Amino acid sequence: MPEWEEIERKLVKLPSFNVQARRLQRLLIGHATEVELDGNGRILLPPLLREFASLDKAVVMIGQGNKFEIWDEAKWNARRAEWLTAAEAMASCPMSSVRCRCRRARDGACA
Repeated sequence: MPEWEEIERKLVKLPSFNVQARRLQRLLIGHATEVELDGNGRILLPPLLREFASLDKAVVMIGQGNKFEIWDEAKWNARRAEWLTAAEAMASCPMSSVRCRCRRARDGACA
């Protein structure tokens, strides 16, 4: 929990009169839920979080260093494909050394 506590401390310090900061606090702190593994090593997520993340039966856990993300498997596969296509387009762009922002790169067609 020390990782989350550090994030929570930073969130609490955000300016309370900033609309975006308050929204972030509500979403992250308001939905924070401590969960435990069951006897089979599974995590039982509350219905509200499952609904928010559109989780059904098939999910994937994506390691992110000191944390992980839980994704609906189909949504993860689609998003991963998008990111890989964009990365390939950026790598093949003649302007990649200056961070290509051309329309073709956004469409995944810059070569």
